[in-house]
Amino acid sequence: MVSMRSSSSLEIKKESGSNIESEKIISVMKKTMKSHMIVAALIATVTFAAGFTLPGGYVQSGSNNQGMAVLSTLPTNGTDGYLAAVTRENFESFVREDSIAMLLSMSAIVIYFIASFPIKDMRTVGTYLLLGNILTLLAMLAMVIAFLDGLLAVVSTSSFLDRITIVTLYV
Repeated sequence: MVSMRSSSSLEIKKESGSNIESEKIISVMKKTMKSHMIVAALIATVTFAAGFTLPGGYVQSGSNNQGMAVLSTLPTNGTDGYLAAVTRENFESFVREDSIAMLLSMSAIVIYFIASFPIKDMRTVGTYLLLGNILTLLAMLAMVIAFLDGLLAVVSTSSFLDRITIVTLYV
């Protein structure tokens, strides 16, 4: 007896083969996301800690500014007024960039968390991976800029250290 296969059974086999390949690709993308989520969490941890251990420390005298960041309370009058203004500007930029880095890394963590749910669509998982990567890379960039601003705020009295820092980080 001769048996014939219908064409629909062949199509099912082809589709199931492509589903297996798709599931493997999704699995690899999700493993990549787990690694990237760790990086984003480390960035969030570092930027959170930097927000509490501010460059320059805190005012510890019994004045009205006790507990305030030293670099945010510098006087701007007198001969050192320009230096104090530049230091305060670098300090404010540090706080701003540190906050941006933390916001971006936390956003990346949320994206990676949402992508950890059972999603079968490869395009959706790929979009989450791309968006998370972009947010993580921007968080890294903001963290480096915050580091530079914090360093420049602390060592602004030494033009030699400024130059070495800028040259080292930009080369």
